[in-house]
Amino acid sequence: MTFSIDFHTEQKKNIRKSILLISVFFIMMASFGLIIDFVFGMFPIFTSTFILVACVHVIVSVFAGKKMVLRSVKAREANPNDGEEKQLINIVEELSLAAGMSSPPPVYVVDDDDTINAFATGFKEEDGVICVTSGLLKKLDREETSGVIGHELSHIINRDILIMTLISALLGAVVMIQIIALRGLKYNLIFGGGRRKRSKNDSGAYIIILLAMIVGLATLFSFLGRLSLLAVSRTREYFADARSVELTRNPHGLSSALRKIAGTTKKMETASVATAHLFISDPLKRRINEKDSFFASLFSTHPPIAKRISVLENRPVEQVKKELYGRIS
Repeated sequence: MTFSIDFHTEQKKNIRKSILLISVFFIMMASFGLIIDFVFGMFPIFTSTFILVACVHVIVSVFAGKKMVLRSVKAREANPNDGEEKQLINIVEELSLAAGMSSPPPVYVVDDDDTINAFATGFKEEDGVICVTSGLLKKLDREETSGVIGHELSHIINRDILIMTLISALLGAVVMIQIIALRGLKYNLIFGGGRRKRSKNDSGAYIIILLAMIVGLATLFSFLGRLSLLAVSRTREYFADARSVELTRNPHGLSSALRKIAGTTKKMETASVATAHLFISDPLKRRINEKDSFFASLFSTHPPIAKRISVLENRPVEQVKKELYGRIS
């Protein structure tokens, strides 16, 4: 099967989407604050506060996001004196050269022999890194490993990581506001009742209404933002699969690797909900990622592996499912 995607166009689209995403989010956060300031006559307290929170999250994610992710999964630099890890470094160098990158990204390893997985992170191409599990090194052959690395290099080249980093950062800002407001609401509901009874002028009820409004709006924005992140994540996986085939000239390598990934049931202990969308396959092994329902299509972080394999091998998805799971679903 041949893939014909203009990856330079996709890269430019991702940059434009990133600019649009930041603009929309800051407008959303400003509107969020303006609504509360308008209702309670407190302008510009909440408007400026929410914009400041958004700025801090974006800056931290852009400049420290990579280190935070690597630290969270307990990754270490690949050891060139180890045979398996040396081969991995060689594969990254070869495919980086084939992709026209100025230099290969640094390579990291997570010591987890029970899982087969990999991810890329970093704000831009020059800042990108690739990380794999030790289980990938032990259980995949060179051809399969090349397919996975080609996939991850695609995420770096196409600026997919930029979009995912920004969405995650902006979502984090909304969630932080939500948590602060929710805690404040609980505190006032639990400890504010007695004071309100003793004073007619007490502003406890006023504060509770304000906090409830913040929690409600933040929950709504968080929900919509999460749907956006998941949709972007699923779409980019198909593009990365296609780019991997272009780089390796071998769709069988990646499809074979995905088959082995589908055959493992062990969850990755150091992965979390916050980092799951970065991996080539869901490290938490949530069943929703293998379902085809409308609900699953909204809330899954990755497209079903069977569908990805069917595209790579140009075969009916039902046939692939039967091979993977012994049944057609």
